[in-house]
Amino acid sequence: MKPQTLSILGLGLELPPAVNVSEYAASKGADASFYKGWERACHVRGDEDQPSTLGAQALRHALARSGVPAQALRAVVFTGVSRDYLPSWSVATEVMRLVGIEGDDCVGLDLALGCAATLSALDLLQGWLALRGGGCAAIVAAERWSHTVDHSDARLAGMWAWADGGAALVVGMGTPGAAVADFLGAEFSSHSEYNGHVLVPYGGTRAPVAPPGVSPHARQVSSHRSREEIRATYVRGYKRAYEAVVRRVGTRGERLICNQISLGTIEAIAEQFGIPMEHVVLTGHDSGHLGACDVIVALDKLAQRKQIDAPIAVGSSTAYAYGTGLLAPPGYT
Repeated sequence: MKPQTLSILGLGLELPPAVNVSEYAASKGADASFYKGWERACHVRGDEDQPSTLGAQALRHALARSGVPAQALRAVVFTGVSRDYLPSWSVATEVMRLVGIEGDDCVGLDLALGCAATLSALDLLQGWLALRGGGCAAIVAAERWSHTVDHSDARLAGMWAWADGGAALVVGMGTPGAAVADFLGAEFSSHSEYNGHVLVPYGGTRAPVAPPGVSPHARQVSSHRSREEIRATYVRGYKRAYEAVVRRVGTRGERLICNQISLGTIEAIAEQFGIPMEHVVLTGHDSGHLGACDVIVALDKLAQRKQIDAPIAVGSSTAYAYGTGLLAPPGYT
């Protein structure tokens, strides 16, 4: 059975100013002379920039561009890793409050799947709205995680460009109005052995409090796997998901938007998908790696360029899960 079409009706971004990554790391005491990663990364302006506030402002922009009133939303799905507070406090529900969604007809859902959560939210809402006769919903991604990376540690240079910001999509099914793109579907694969490859060890039930003198936000990266092994695992996972969605949907991507993990990983993924690099959207040098926001930022760039003119592969992953979706111009058959 062919699923009902889920249309993207509007996009919105809330990106703080970007810093020069090499200069920022050097200011923290690191030798950044070897650094060849993303050039710039968005960093929060102050305490006013939180996951909920960044996400709410991005959603306001998306609603304005879509023409959909906030009260028409039936669900708001938050897909960021960062959180203002630990669960059961809900970022999605706080975003609803901040944009003025009142009443009992909209539910806030917080989805945790790392940088792959935005793509999985599209998959979720395609079924959610279909079962409820259509309507509108929103996906909100926001990260405030640049401060969780020790920029003085050269061993973490691969994370120096982790960036802060918010992005949002307004989606609809069976609704009037012009669409930006249509979501055709997504597939996923996983590698459970990599759960914990990147770990914030403190704040959970196993270690609620960091030891004295240790940052509670510090991220640890497993050191027993080579960069080549990790990249090969990512590429294999992406390829498996891409082949599955192509079989199901019956079309291949001609452009690629992807999490801005690293340039080398993106190049490897594009090669596996058979998409030339001139058809790959790169946003990392401008804004850094924004996690679950990345694919929305890239789609916005295609929309601004008026290049949503062919099927688009969407690559989205976390250390242990890899997803690939397909978008297409509205009405594409």
